[in-house]
Amino acid sequence: MTAANTRLDWARRLLGSPDPRVEHAGIPWAGERVDVERFWAEAWRDLQHRQGQLAKRCKLAHASWTVDQSAGLIQFERANGELATAPVQIIGSWNPAIEIFTWGWDHPSVRTRLRAFAERTRWFGEAHGLPELTESRQRATELEAWRLTAIALKVNGAMGAYRGPTEGPVIFMNIGELTERQ
Repeated sequence: MTAANTRLDWARRLLGSPDPRVEHAGIPWAGERVDVERFWAEAWRDLQHRQGQLAKRCKLAHASWTVDQSAGLIQFERANGELATAPVQIIGSWNPAIEIFTWGWDHPSVRTRLRAFAERTRWFGEAHGLPELTESRQRATELEAWRLTAIALKVNGAMGAYRGPTEGPVIFMNIGELTERQ
């Protein structure tokens, strides 16, 4: 599968109109059959649903954030001084200047303990022959980086995702249950 075909398939999956050339037979995974096309669509819907819930409940859109890789936590500070903390896993980074996504499992600045969700997503990709989940670096738009993060969210059962802008690349993360405090 070429990178162009992969991006075309992502767009079709996102829009809910599968490519008739793609066979929809289930693929075995740990003794069960998984319809990969359906899995991609469900992952995107799950991400949108969970992000909507987080946005309503936590109001993190304008909060400052920091990740403590030693503790495996992300902390958000809202404008009113309230803090919210959650377990975090780094899925990957996306460089908007060159539109390259690098998986967390192959990123030199991501500590081993924060690579587990990315590694598990890679394993899922290997089990299903999905190169977009197994190639450490790939050309990707921001929407495609979100799609990869959505797959990681579904594979790992994360509570939500966060797109952390930095002065360089954008960090895509999966987060666990938020703990809020004043």
